[in-house]
Amino acid sequence: MEIRNSRRILIIGSAQSGALRVVQDLTGTAPSLNEDGSTAGLTHEWDIETAYYTAKVPIWMDEVRSAEEWKTEFRRPEAKEVVEAIGAWVYCFERSSDSNTITNVKAILAAIQDVLEEHVGYAANAVMLAVAVPRSHIATSQDIDHGEWEDVCLEHGFEFIDYAREGANEFREETGFARLKEALEANEWESTAADGEEDEADLDIHGLDDDEHSTGFARDEAEMTAELFGMKAALADHDHDAEPDDFMSLNEQAGQVDDLDRLMGRLLAVKEQSAGLPESERKRLAAKAVKELMRE
Repeated sequence: MEIRNSRRILIIGSAQSGALRVVQDLTGTAPSLNEDGSTAGLTHEWDIETAYYTAKVPIWMDEVRSAEEWKTEFRRPEAKEVVEAIGAWVYCFERSSDSNTITNVKAILAAIQDVLEEHVGYAANAVMLAVAVPRSHIATSQDIDHGEWEDVCLEHGFEFIDYAREGANEFREETGFARLKEALEANEWESTAADGEEDEADLDIHGLDDDEHSTGFARDEAEMTAELFGMKAALADHDHDAEPDDFMSLNEQAGQVDDLDRLMGRLLAVKEQSAGLPESERKRLAAKAVKELMRE
């Protein structure tokens, strides 16, 4: 079975956390860091092929520099559609037993849990993985307290994965990367909006799709990045109920609108220019256009 309209994987973690290493191991390649060295806003794709289904699963990446600020942004109504589109949350952090690391991980896991409860309730239909990635490939699996980490992650609805481990555990279960891949492959990736029944307000992207059953341009990297860009722009706006001193300047507001208009205009232009080309070529042109926009 081919899944044509897949939910997304959101991988949260900085370059130092090993998040790109996880993407590399999972897909065989990894996107380049942003010019500022961050992973926030990067996109990628994972081609899954199992005995039961095939799918092209989009990957989003983000960083959490402040758990409270990130939670505040993602709890806002504008983020609901984005949260609902995520089928797997993968939080990567440096493998350590340092108390500061544990405290920080707890705060971020709690923030993610809070966002999910706000938008999809307590029974989120998503894979939740907390991945402790070692700095070195030769790290041993005996230098952290697995019981402690498992309790910390389970408290917030996450499965703990020690990325340094290999083979099976005492219960003959996969560990490390093999377990991460197994958990993701076992997920339900089919989007509930797979038949073109999405809400017309869904992330302001539907203007790109002339055919409601299209599986080409409308589902490629350009749309994924536009979704993220649109959400970030929306979340950056202040509430109309804010105090006067809290309002952004008119120039700042106009700048955000111009940025979003520019992005959408460029994507529409690429769609028109690539009409009639093979799907792989359309995707390549769309991805190139998006990367150029993100650099500007």
